[in-house]
Amino acid sequence: MKQFFLTVLGVFTGLVLFLVVVPMVLIIAAAASTSKPVTPANTVLELDLREGLSDQPSTNPFSVFGGSGLSVMKVVDTLAQAERDKQVKVLLLRLPEGGVTPASADEIRQAVRRFRASGKSVIAHSQ
Repeated sequence: MKQFFLTVLGVFTGLVLFLVVVPMVLIIAAAASTSKPVTPANTVLELDLREGLSDQPSTNPFSVFGGSGLSVMKVVDTLAQAERDKQVKVLLLRLPEGGVTPASADEIRQAVRRFRASGKSVIAHSQ
């Protein structure tokens, strides 16, 4: 009977370690390893809008595994970050053949205008 209780205690200890301690160590290690990405000097930001845009970000949790997931808000936020980043010097904008919706075009136009007002160059390309 003593051997049975020792086995149960060992299994219980192993489960506690596996279900509590290991995830905590992994979470702490992941949180400690996050660092801000470094942008190299004289960077050209390329925004490829040829894949299409949505009006708002996708709420599908599986969209990480496929699809572009590029939204107008994401483009505007990216341009705002690039506007403040001293390493980004030029914006290369690849436009779709068929264009974009008027509302999306206006939002992106305003963001590009703010980017240019910060003294940075913009190159737009379309076929």
